[in-house]
Amino acid sequence: MELEHILAYHCAPTFAGIKAANLLSLEKFLIPEIKLSFEFYNQNLNLRGIYFEMLCECNERILVIVYRKDTLWSELSSPPNKAFLETQGYCDWSSLDSLFKRLRERISDTDEFPHEIGLFLSYPLEDVLGFIFFKGKNYKCSGYWKVYGNENITKKKFREFTMSRIIFCKKIDEGKSIVQILESA
Repeated sequence: MELEHILAYHCAPTFAGIKAANLLSLEKFLIPEIKLSFEFYNQNLNLRGIYFEMLCECNERILVIVYRKDTLWSELSSPPNKAFLETQGYCDWSSLDSLFKRLRERISDTDEFPHEIGLFLSYPLEDVLGFIFFKGKNYKCSGYWKVYGNENITKKKFREFTMSRIIFCKKIDEGKSIVQILESA
């Protein structure tokens, strides 16, 4: 699958403005010039508030967060989310970059993937806390994540995310690029 299709499939909710961020884990051999591609997207989409940030890289894979800067900052700095993140060592609130720096540290320093990443991906705090407390079990339902809080509201969000994915993938199939889709929005 080419990069445009991958982005449409995995990041449509962020592109559509209904989610702060999406995460991509990409095999580097599939897209040899991946870093150049992300530079291109940043040059063309930063003015629209959409950013691509590498979180970690190994020999085979690259982990990238695609996000809406203002939305992500607003969600992370809400009092309940901020309080929880501070318990995980997120003490420098001078910028989003400082939060990403701490997230990178947590990804590389912990044996387990840091569960607070859910907050970076617009998961409700109660679902992140539920996942941690119940160790990924005893959830009410699952979709884009495991739900421990309000099942009805979250299922509605999941449907919106899926609809955005369908719309973006259809436009890519019609020959449009991500940049063209967002420029015409």
